[in-house]
Amino acid sequence: MTRRRTFFVAALQLLVAAILLFPILWLYEASFRPTLDIQTGGLIPASLSLDNYAHLLAQPLMLTALRNSFVIAAFSATVTTAMALAAAYSVSRFRFRGRWTVTGTVLITQVVPGIVVIVPIVVAMRFLGLADTLQGVAIVHLMLALPIAFWLLRNFIDDLPREIEEAALIDGCGQLALLRLVVLPLLRPAIVAVGSFAFILSWGEYLVALSLLTSQDVKTLPLAMQTLFQLHGVDLGLVAAAGVLVSLPVAVLFLLVQRQLIAGLASGGVKG
Repeated sequence: MTRRRTFFVAALQLLVAAILLFPILWLYEASFRPTLDIQTGGLIPASLSLDNYAHLLAQPLMLTALRNSFVIAAFSATVTTAMALAAAYSVSRFRFRGRWTVTGTVLITQVVPGIVVIVPIVVAMRFLGLADTLQGVAIVHLMLALPIAFWLLRNFIDDLPREIEEAALIDGCGQLALLRLVVLPLLRPAIVAVGSFAFILSWGEYLVALSLLTSQDVKTLPLAMQTLFQLHGVDLGLVAAAGVLVSLPVAVLFLLVQRQLIAGLASGGVKG
């Protein structure tokens, strides 16, 4: 009975994995096929080539958008992680007036849907002269990711035993050395997870970029991909190649994050 149950669970898992992976695998396969071959509806390609990628990367807008998306996402991930780490550690470890006001305000920001505040954000960015700039989009992405990053890091810091930090202070470790040598290594899995979350959120973001960016030289990848959809027809192979270009960095990042999480938990985990 146990063997049958194990076989059933394994078969069900394989079925779910196949259903989830099929669109992704089709996208990657279609990116190497001519559009006429894709339109036949067959799953087996008649021919494979790199022509779609060659045509895609030959467009100056795509290379510019790729650079813009990377700059914005890297900025958002770095600054979000640094600010959230400082705020979360301060709220978790120190007692000061207004501490609960800070946490409550951050929590309230998560109640309001992002679509509701998009108009005030656009008006504010135009008033500050940051509309149609990479800086304006990066700041908005930072605002969107920071509350979630703060709560994730705060929960992780709350789970760290204070005795470890107190022991380090008794041994003569200063506050800055404590953060660098003790706290940061223990928080490595959380830092990697938060940084990756902020990068992915910024990398594929569409609505804010659509609302703020109009010039060709500041468009991001989702906006550049939108230009591939023509009124009288769509080059499916080119769109598939653009989809791979957008998704591949995220897939690679997930692989790197998985390894970092396993290594961090194995070497620097804390048991209560």
